[in-house]
Amino acid sequence: MILMAVNRIKDKHGRYTDEERSRHRFDYLYDYERGGFSKSGRAGFKRALLTELQRLKNEEGINTPKAGIFIHGYNTDYKESIGELLNLEKNFRDILNYPAVIAGFSWPSSGHKAYYLSDREEARDSVGAFTRFLLDINNFMIENEQDCFSTTYCIAHSMGNYLLRKGMEYLSDYLGTPAGRMLFAETVMIAPDLASADIEFDGKGRYIADFSRRVHVYYSKHDRALKASSIKRFGGSRLGRHGADDYENLPENVVLVNAKKYASRKGCQEIEDLYDKEVSVHSSYKYHPRILQDIISVISSIDRGLIEGRKPAGSSDRIDVYLNNHFKLV
Repeated sequence: MILMAVNRIKDKHGRYTDEERSRHRFDYLYDYERGGFSKSGRAGFKRALLTELQRLKNEEGINTPKAGIFIHGYNTDYKESIGELLNLEKNFRDILNYPAVIAGFSWPSSGHKAYYLSDREEARDSVGAFTRFLLDINNFMIENEQDCFSTTYCIAHSMGNYLLRKGMEYLSDYLGTPAGRMLFAETVMIAPDLASADIEFDGKGRYIADFSRRVHVYYSKHDRALKASSIKRFGGSRLGRHGADDYENLPENVVLVNAKKYASRKGCQEIEDLYDKEVSVHSSYKYHPRILQDIISVISSIDRGLIEGRKPAGSSDRIDVYLNNHFKLV
């Protein structure tokens, strides 16, 4: 089951564009049918979500179904943002053996590689709407706390991690540092277009760790899109390409995963998206079965050291020093 929150403006034909709505507004969409969503509205969205979770428990026998959100990256228009949701839902269903529940947040990326800087501006301008979306999620969980039987996760790709970083920062302004129940059981950052230092204790992304029980960051040195981003960001190391700067200065709940063996040009061969196009290294995390299997293990809350197919990696400065927060896929 897929749902959507979208803060894009509609054109005169009712199609969502690559411009953001004013005053941090956004639409809730649900009841997906071939080609698009047939219904909208916050109340209906929440009702549809809760009904599906109850159905999974009562009819499919899934005691703790997983419900998550997905934030797409740059170079993704509205139609493509739906396609990414459909792809994740299918791939997760194939591994979990039951329908996944994913709500996307479609911010007004242009869908053109050349518009990286304008997409960055659109992501920044969408933070207010995304923060309101996070507040709604938090309130929904509180309202259903007594009957809550699902686990929550968040997956952000590429520039979507910038939106996540800023949204968590603003959420902290509203709610303070959380105690007890976290907003997400598992947060997965794939190919994050953030500075490598952002995820450290005193980094700009520290609020992500505050609102998550655990955070996994997937990166690959073969990501040429983030190499270009590094140039645009004045040469700074990008988290999704270089990993963390200092593995001894990370919050205890943050884990880095080096996926270079599969997130590579060789690893992407014969891996296709829903449109039968070969995926890029930058997007491979959402499609490669080996990486997806690791992500499923993560959102299933398997202990970091017990997930099959990975082994400890070295620290940032000594390859013979193994930490419990740095792994690589084998």
